[in-house]
Amino acid sequence: MKRETFEAARRRLLAHLASHGWAVKSALKVPNARRDGETLYFRPQSVYLNAHSLWIDIRGMTELDFDRTVERWLTHNRIMKPTEASHV
Repeated sequence: MKRETFEAARRRLLAHLASHGWAVKSALKVPNARRDGETLYFRPQSVYLNAHSLWIDIRGMTELDFDRTVERWLTHNRIMKPTEASHV
């Protein structure tokens, strides 16, 4: 069986994100999805959360696995971000 291309995986995952409340801009040179101040950028063969590579291969990745990966990174990102209170 032929492996899914990055382009096909990107289209599939962007449609999934749009159906789950993300604001998706798929017609851009670097398509992205935004929600709650976070942005996923879909580069030709990689996915970034804000400025950080997720280091994942989206070809053949299920929507559930993708959701779990993004949630893990979002949780990690929230933990690692300094709060405004810590700068006072």
